[in-house]
Amino acid sequence: MQTYSNLYAKNPGVVSFGSTEIGPYYWVGHCKNGIDYYAGQTFKAPADGMLTRIKLFPSVVYGSTEATLSLYEFDMQNHTWIRKCTEIEKPVRKVMEGQWISFDISGMIVNKNSSYGFKISCNGDGMLAIAECPWNISNPYPDGEEWIGSSQKMEGNFHKDFDLAFEGSIEP
Repeated sequence: MQTYSNLYAKNPGVVSFGSTEIGPYYWVGHCKNGIDYYAGQTFKAPADGMLTRIKLFPSVVYGSTEATLSLYEFDMQNHTWIRKCTEIEKPVRKVMEGQWISFDISGMIVNKNSSYGFKISCNGDGMLAIAECPWNISNPYPDGEEWIGSSQKMEGNFHKDFDLAFEGSIEP
């Protein structure tokens, strides 16, 4: 399992972090049963700076949808989403299946060792199968936890031993 920071940055000042090994997936979007499903991931910022992007891997794209990535300050001790900092919308189509998609962020300053999190949701009838880390590794991303929720259980649940496959970038 590869969790990292400062790995392969094109700009030497950029800090990349996350866990990019692809395993199974979790469905996000509006299901035919009438329920909306959501996913998210918490993380600890490995550096001070500007969070410039979060990348996710849709293993499967069903239909076309508008994906929304919402970023929050997060309280790890109490498992609480504190304040929504920003939100990015991105159209996702079938041709984007099996590729990393980037949610480009502007104006979000993060502080080293502070906790943050993102939630991903979809508008419309499409769904995304967002890649998780392989399940055979306990706690694959130790600086965060996966979160899943639905329109029937908005508070959702956190899972320490599961994580979304993601990559974040922080510029100084």
